[in-house]
Amino acid sequence: MCGRYSLTTPEEAMRQLFDLPAAMLGAWTQPRYNIAPSQIAPVVRRAATGSGPELVGMTWGLIPRWSGDRTGGQINARSETAAEKPSFRDAYRHRRCLVPTDGFYEWQRIAGSKQPYWISRTDGAPFVFAGLWESWSDGQSAEIVSFTILTTEASEALRSIHHRMPVILGTVDFDAWLDPGQSPSPELFAPEQAPRLQARPVSRRVNSPRNDDSACLKTARIEPAQGNIF
Repeated sequence: MCGRYSLTTPEEAMRQLFDLPAAMLGAWTQPRYNIAPSQIAPVVRRAATGSGPELVGMTWGLIPRWSGDRTGGQINARSETAAEKPSFRDAYRHRRCLVPTDGFYEWQRIAGSKQPYWISRTDGAPFVFAGLWESWSDGQSAEIVSFTILTTEASEALRSIHHRMPVILGTVDFDAWLDPGQSPSPELFAPEQAPRLQARPVSRRVNSPRNDDSACLKTARIEPAQGNIF
């Protein structure tokens, strides 16, 4: 699964990644070191006009349109079943999105405790999760636009940390993923399609969603007896 991630990518790199006008980035250029469920994060979707992509803020944790209340937003959707599952199937067909990131966190159980790892590209470049988004309202309060991140089986390199990982899209797949007129190929979800990734142990400071600073990415020391995966 994916329960936390970061986005510290400089503005120019973000603009080039999605070919967005600088004005659209707006408030989303502030570094985020510990994005957590229920928080608002930048997401790229197809503009309602169909003129191209747009960057908007969405709440992490998809609330199905038919839900009776706003609780229980789902932060992850299994790519193997999202097309059929009632919570996601409509969004899967019509409202796919791109979730920018430069790394995500997973926890490995070591000697009775959980050690967080930050997983990023080996070249340090930003990358993109495959996501779904939905709009929800109870007819009385303001509309909530929310999103979820698709997951797949973990790659061999990450399997010792967790058996699942986010679906990572290549830039050549962005347009097709955003286009509701195209059916996603199952090959998009294969872990082998992901870029080369690396994992390093980081501070347990990331355990609390209240902490959102560079200290979350500080490398942690793992005792030799505990071992390391890389």
